[in-house]
Amino acid sequence: RGRPATQAGLGDRVESLTRVRPWAGSAQQAFAWYRSQPLPSCGDQTAEALVREGRANAVRRYLDRITTGGYA
Repeated sequence: RGRPATQAGLGDRVESLTRVRPWAGSAQQAFAWYRSQPLPSCGDQTAEALVREGRANAVRRYLDRITTGGYA
């Protein structure tokens, strides 16, 4: 068993990848986005960096905006 914070981080990572996969094209491309795409409204940090810092809510808000046709 992992620590609760580790498990939460893993859950946040899976949630982000699951949400991105349909428009990324594949699981591999979703993972590449997660690790390398700077998010402009989040100080150009990647989703990975934000989740690692415990800021998964910022990634969720970003993805919510993109999903509803908003700007990054």
